Amino acid sequence: MNKLHSILLIACVSIGFASCSDDDCEDLHLDNLAHYPNVLKGTFPTENQVLNMGETLEITPKLLNPENTTYSWLINGEEYSNERTFSYKVEKPCRANLTCIISNEYGKVEMNTSFNSNHDFSKGFLYIDDTFNFYDTEKKVKYEDCYSSLNAGKKLGADKPSICSNNGKLYILNNSSTSNADHLFVVDSKTLYYEKSATVGTHLHGMVILNDQYALAGGDGIRRINLKSLSNVSLTKNSSYSLFNGVVYNGKVLVNDTYGDPSQVKCYNVSDLLAAKENEMPSATEPGLDIIQNQKINFVQAKDGNVYTLESTDEGCSIVQIDKNFTVQKTPINFKPAKGPYWSSPTVGMVAAETEGVIYIASVDNNIYKYVIGDPNSIKEPFISADESELPIAATLQLNQKTGELYVIYGEQWEDYKIVTYNKNGELINSIVCGENGPSHIIFNN
Repeated sequence: MNKLHSILLIACVSIGFASCSDDDCEDLHLDNLAHYPNVLKGTFPTENQVLNMGETLEITPKLLNPENTTYSWLINGEEYSNERTFSYKVEKPCRANLTCIISNEYGKVEMNTSFNSNHDFSKGFLYIDDTFNFYDTEKKVKYEDCYSSLNAGKKLGADKPSICSNNGKLYILNNSSTSNADHLFVVDSKTLYYEKSATVGTHLHGMVILNDQYALAGGDGIRRINLKSLSNVSLTKNSSYSLFNGVVYNGKVLVNDTYGDPSQVKCYNVSDLLAAKENEMPSATEPGLDIIQNQKINFVQAKDGNVYTLESTDEGCSIVQIDKNFTVQKTPINFKPAKGPYWSSPTVGMVAAETEGVIYIASVDNNIYKYVIGDPNSIKEPFISADESELPIAATLQLNQKTGELYVIYGEQWEDYKIVTYNKNGELINSIVCGENGPSHIIFNN
């Protein structure tokens, strides 16, 4: 086991004395001072300590007068140990403030430093259930609840959260029924460091970024959120509105607003949504798009610049191309899209490659189809067959745009969920078990 022994400069200790009328008061105070815990220089670090994963930080302050002294070590303000030597093994990505309090009958000294792990989130992927977890694909090691260990024990408290990324920030919406909780969290996408949070509204289940300043959040109605201040304006309290699958495209927001009943895809002008006042949700533009959906389905923008979605009805299904003039073109498919669990938002959804004209779609029988744009023959047969575990696909397909690897979350309630990785040829290359708490998103930092 590697151990980091710290031998650096000690912080200064300031001691104040009460006033005294005794002629020998000054001598008495000086005598007391001599008996205070006196830490030798170089035996407590003052600068931040950086440790590799698996390494142990050890600190042993040395005293001129060690008799009858007690020690208290605090990590982020919480007592960790009362031993003379502080010892902490880094077992997952972390950062922390460290305080050492040494006391005897004459008084005490308090010293502070900090430490953090040397980790690289670009060498794997993050996945979120009710917190952030990290899987290192090089070491094939899973680190759970990194969010808490990187943020002084903070908890997301998220229940089946939805995530939106914009300008290096992750916006996490908590699908909570508690009105006085924090519903929206902002963290740095590279470090996972907490930045701020706010109470917004209950049952939040998706966000559409309108521009660098504003976004829409769905839940018990629709709210426009200021991404800088996190203040919000309620446009409507009508919970039947659903914008969790929306996409901004050529000045409009395209949305799927159905949970199960056939519904037409709607369009809203971005300018109207930005200008709307409280309780004045603008009307959808007329006519709507000629696309009918009977389940939650997302929209993706492909390499050709067009947006794609699925038409899903009892009579049949199609891949739908929407061009910049909002003209639609439908390609019939011989399968129905997957629905996934009730909490998934969108249901399972599809994902498009940014560098290739390819879209991956999950079917209701848990096969995955690879649609080569413009080639209807490419989706006649599954690209990846249903997993041998027979577990359903439980969340939106995720694509590592840099490597071309496809990530699929399989699982269901009361069963262990797992994340399976396929290469560009559809071959299984890795699988990890995540436990009974189903991941809802995967994030790549490469």
